[in-house]
Amino acid sequence: MLTRLCVKNFRCLEEVDVPLAPLTAFVGPNGSGKTTLLRAINLVCGDVWPSIRSFRIPEDFTAFDTSRDIEITVWFDPLYEHLDTLSKKHQVTALRLTCKPYKKSGTWGEAGDLHVDLVPLSEKGEVPNVAVSQPQKGQKTQFRPLTVGTELRDHVRILFVDHRRSLAQHLPTVRGSILGRLLQKARKEFQAVDDFKAKYELAMETLRTEQVRRIEQTIADTTKRMLGFLGRSAIEGVEIYFGFADPANPFNSLRLEYRESGLPVPGGELGLGIQSAMVVGIFEAFRQLGGDFGTVVIEEPEMYLHPQAQRYFYRLLCEMADKNQVIYSTHSPIFADASRFETLRLVRRTQGKTTVAFVQESDHAQLAEARDNFKIGNRFDTARNELLFASKALLVEGYGDRVAVQLVAEKLNLDLDAEGIAVVDCGGKAGIELFVRVCKALAISFVVIHDKDVRSIPPNADNETRSKIKSENKAEQVKNQRIQDAVGKEGKLFVIKPSLEDVLGISRNATDKPRRIFEKLGEVDLHNLPKDLKGLRPLVEAVEEVKKSAERGA
Repeated sequence: MLTRLCVKNFRCLEEVDVPLAPLTAFVGPNGSGKTTLLRAINLVCGDVWPSIRSFRIPEDFTAFDTSRDIEITVWFDPLYEHLDTLSKKHQVTALRLTCKPYKKSGTWGEAGDLHVDLVPLSEKGEVPNVAVSQPQKGQKTQFRPLTVGTELRDHVRILFVDHRRSLAQHLPTVRGSILGRLLQKARKEFQAVDDFKAKYELAMETLRTEQVRRIEQTIADTTKRMLGFLGRSAIEGVEIYFGFADPANPFNSLRLEYRESGLPVPGGELGLGIQSAMVVGIFEAFRQLGGDFGTVVIEEPEMYLHPQAQRYFYRLLCEMADKNQVIYSTHSPIFADASRFETLRLVRRTQGKTTVAFVQESDHAQLAEARDNFKIGNRFDTARNELLFASKALLVEGYGDRVAVQLVAEKLNLDLDAEGIAVVDCGGKAGIELFVRVCKALAISFVVIHDKDVRSIPPNADNETRSKIKSENKAEQVKNQRIQDAVGKEGKLFVIKPSLEDVLGISRNATDKPRRIFEKLGEVDLHNLPKDLKGLRPLVEAVEEVKKSAERGA
């Protein structure tokens, strides 16, 4: 599993250091650097060995400045052990890829020429010096820096799936594809027995029509004539013919087809929506049958999938992360789950610099407690996850409060969407605490508004009613204090007393609260609140606060 990524001077990533979890979601707006983070991982650990051709020059250098050294370091666990010729073990915990200019001229190039190096690092961040010869009598053992070989790179190799969802990318013939890996075991089990070869060759023979034979013969005769100029030995024993497939490895000819009304269609000829669905099917086979393949990196898994399919694919990726690390970038609130705070890496670009915010381990305990207090039925609401894509979040208790905030914003000429403000229905006060802590951990600016919900006891109330109200008030006071403690000094807190419904004269037991809130507020002049509606002031102040923040760009 990859545990940490550090990138310097690569595209928009001037300096980023971020931990990687078993399930890691890079979330953020367009142009923030999410794709670049995934590409950085792929450069070091992908299927293609990195070289100078792996980089676009000067585009891949921050600010197009090739005098800066590109440096990409990936840490991993478990570590890799190298046994040198003296049987000494050397532990490797990271790989570092650099693209930089030579400082002086030499055998490999002139000063200023760019070159690429991939080196292994020990826990101390140093390249291990290893013995490469056995000590001989009268001679010293030779040592040299450890280099990255195929075995070491295979130890951290990833499976990278970019944003294109063409089925052709995943077929067995593509190097490093999912199906290619899944069929490795089948290839080893398969034996091309003589009977199979004979039948296969007989089937292939039917493809050699008279026209094919003429083409084949013409190519063969011309090629031999050309090779004859190199000498007779160049054409002795040479045969040239069409080979339609490798009978010893028929798996490479496998392709997925789509049959509808009896008509088969190659999968690669279908629309991208259907191809994406088939790719999800490949991932499900990978989850069920693939075993432990290490790390899968996916760019925008939501591409070409409708919402229900996105939710299914997200659950599949979460289950895959039990055995294989899954790292992805996303614009979808379905794949960016605020309640799974430990997976989130919030990527921003402000004042020309990319930063990545994440929940520190020291905050995990408080967030986990807040999540446990949150009703389980309220967790899976993708609208709440929109706060991860917002410039500012306004956190409210429920849907009725959300309606109220949106109506007040409209009356105050505040376009919430245009300003990137998310109004989040937190599903209750426990939800407010959770989302406050998520906002603080990810440095998302926020404002909170909620009801105090502490009621006065009617003078004529009986003992049972008094006891019930006291108990309810005490429970609400505990919730209110938890929210206040969570908000601290980092956000703005506004409290409606005793509640929005009470101020508007709506029964606590009303079944159509959102509609009644909308109707009541629609009649109110916010700039000249009547005395009996002064309790709405915190609601208006909360919206005015986010409006001021939007105007000053905070």
